[in-house]
Amino acid sequence: MNQEPITWRNIKQTWVVFALLVPTVLGVAAFSYIPAIEAIRHAFYKWDGQYVEEFTGLDNLRQILGRLDIWVPLLVGMVSSGLSALVGGTRSRRLLRIVGLLSLAWTAAVIIKDARPMAGDGAFRTAMRPVFYLLGGTIVAWVVAARRPAGGWGALARFLTFFLPITAGMTYVISVTKSGDQLLWMSFRLIFVLLVANLFTMWPSIFTAVCIHRLKSDRAQYIYRVLFVVPMIIPAMVGLLIWKFFYDPSVGVLNKILISSGLDHVLIWLDTWVLHLGVFTDPFRPAWLGDPSLIIPALIFWGFPWVGVVGVLIYLAGLQNIGGDVYEAAEIDGITSWGKFWRIELPLIMTQVRLNLILMVIGTFQAYGFQLILLGPSGGPENKGLTPGLYMFFQAFTETNYGYACALGLILFFIILVLTIVNQKYVRVQK
Repeated sequence: MNQEPITWRNIKQTWVVFALLVPTVLGVAAFSYIPAIEAIRHAFYKWDGQYVEEFTGLDNLRQILGRLDIWVPLLVGMVSSGLSALVGGTRSRRLLRIVGLLSLAWTAAVIIKDARPMAGDGAFRTAMRPVFYLLGGTIVAWVVAARRPAGGWGALARFLTFFLPITAGMTYVISVTKSGDQLLWMSFRLIFVLLVANLFTMWPSIFTAVCIHRLKSDRAQYIYRVLFVVPMIIPAMVGLLIWKFFYDPSVGVLNKILISSGLDHVLIWLDTWVLHLGVFTDPFRPAWLGDPSLIIPALIFWGFPWVGVVGVLIYLAGLQNIGGDVYEAAEIDGITSWGKFWRIELPLIMTQVRLNLILMVIGTFQAYGFQLILLGPSGGPENKGLTPGLYMFFQAFTETNYGYACALGLILFFIILVLTIVNQKYVRVQK
């Protein structure tokens, strides 16, 4: 069905509809687009949040990133790669890929130039080893991409031709030269750990949705859906305070459960003979939110048993679209319940899984509320629980460095945009 183009004649004929849209457009502009544009503008200012403004150019970004001579071509390469996945024209896509490859080649040249005078330093060679491995992997990916067709392994190789050199440049700046804001890089390491953990903690929501969907009684399904909606009425602050009490070393429920079940002796033995952390001792009172070695496990365990309300409802919506004839055919073929899950239900809800992955990535990067309540604005001892969102909050409302916080938000925006584009381009769902 061809869509009719918008012309002034069509607008005159349907001016009432456009007039009714004006208040909504103005509201979205006033409360969404204008604040976002102002945040981008203030990223280039030294601003205390009120009236003191001083244009500093790229100083905020230089303080965050460190080596702009490496980061600028890296960002150009990432943006070019993302745009090449979106544009439709072959010539435009080819031009963007050439720009991206030239930018990444420039990054590799800068790294090699910096590394040449330090070639005799053993510690430097050890630190540079991952960088050279990534650059070598890039060459292999280029060879595979040139010989393979566009789909399958060829698509993966083309993706790696951009991803590996970008990772090499980031590794060089962050781990080798140690330039830029080290607290931000530490927060990104925590984000990586949380994202990997979320790939495992998302499965309880999927299994719960499948169990509810397989209930024979429609009334029972309705009751369980209502029970999963009810917790959304409870303020999130209440749940966070409950979890903070749960982790309390003196009167917390977690330590009492471990002591009553005898697991405290197991943890003490593991710490003494295997882990050597010095956090599990007798008497057993580990400070889950006060010990740097336990903060990350505590953040991962937060939300146990990891049955997210929104995730369950999203998966249920996808499962309800599966026709009954599909299950009848599976029964005839003698497929077991476990086989139905892997061969029917999971493949047919991959669209919902991908949606949840996008929401999970964006939410993990932007989250700061539960870390703020549990650990405070600095992310706990040694900043072990600091995330990019919490660090942005810390710079804005604790250090009153709003311009620097806006620059952090600008960097997070580009990272989330690139990850979303990669997900849309390379994480495809077969219909």
